[in-house]
Amino acid sequence: MANAQVVPIVEMQSGGLLGGVENGKYLDAKTTFGKLKGEGKFSLFDITGKTNDLLLTATGPDEPCEDFYTIFNDSQARDDRKGVGIGSGAKWNPLPRPLKPISLTDKTYLKIVSDVLRLKGLPKAKAVIEQAVRVDLDGDGIEEVLLTASSYGGKISPRAEVNDYSFVLLRKVVAGKAQNIMISEEYVKKNVEFGAPNRFEIAAIADLNGDKKMEIVVFGEYYEGSGADVYEVKGNKAVSIKILGAGCGV
Repeated sequence: MANAQVVPIVEMQSGGLLGGVENGKYLDAKTTFGKLKGEGKFSLFDITGKTNDLLLTATGPDEPCEDFYTIFNDSQARDDRKGVGIGSGAKWNPLPRPLKPISLTDKTYLKIVSDVLRLKGLPKAKAVIEQAVRVDLDGDGIEEVLLTASSYGGKISPRAEVNDYSFVLLRKVVAGKAQNIMISEEYVKKNVEFGAPNRFEIAAIADLNGDKKMEIVVFGEYYEGSGADVYEVKGNKAVSIKILGAGCGV
C-alpha cells in the first residue's frame, strides 16, 4: 500500500485514516493518503494488545466529509471493526510493554468513577466502567491506569437524560501522588430530546511512532458522526497530537 518509508495508521471503528509515520515523524491524513497505493497489510491493536493482521484498502474522501480518508475491509462486519491498524511497514514494536486488564467491577476504580461524577455535578449517576487497563505508558517502570466510564451501554442515540455521561480517565502517579487526568469527557445535566450527546471509548494503546512511548487513541461518536483523536501523556497532562485525527459527521 505505501512506500517503505510510510506507515499509515487507521482507526478501525470509524474507518478513518488518522495519519502516518515517516522516519519517526507524524504525517497528517492527507499527506499520508497521497503516499498510499491500493491495498496493504495492517496489524490490528486494541486495549488487549495485538488482535489480527488484515488487508485494508484506501479510498479517497467523499461528501459530506471531504477531509476524511477511509481505509476499510469489505469482508469485515462493521460491528467487528475495533481498534487501530498500523501499517506492516512499521519496524518497531507497537507494544513495548504489556496491557493488563482490570476487573470492570473493581471497587477501588468504581469509587474513583463515582467521585468524578459527584465532582462533575452528577452525584446520582451510577458508576459504570466499560474499559479498564493498566500499562506503563512511558517506560519509567510505574504503571498508569486507563478507565472508560459511561452510562450509554456502548450505544448512542440523539436522546440523553440527566445523569448520562461518558469519559476516558487516566490515573497517573505524579510527584509521588496518583492524579486523575481527563482525556475526553461529557456530562448531561438536563434532558436532551434531540441533540448530539457524545460517547467515548479507548480504541487502542500503542507506540505509534517508534519512540517506545505509548499513545492513547480515543474513539468518539454521536448520533450521526464519529471519529478519533490521539493523545500523548506529558507530565500531568494528556496532550492531543493535532496532526493525527479523523472524523466525519453531519
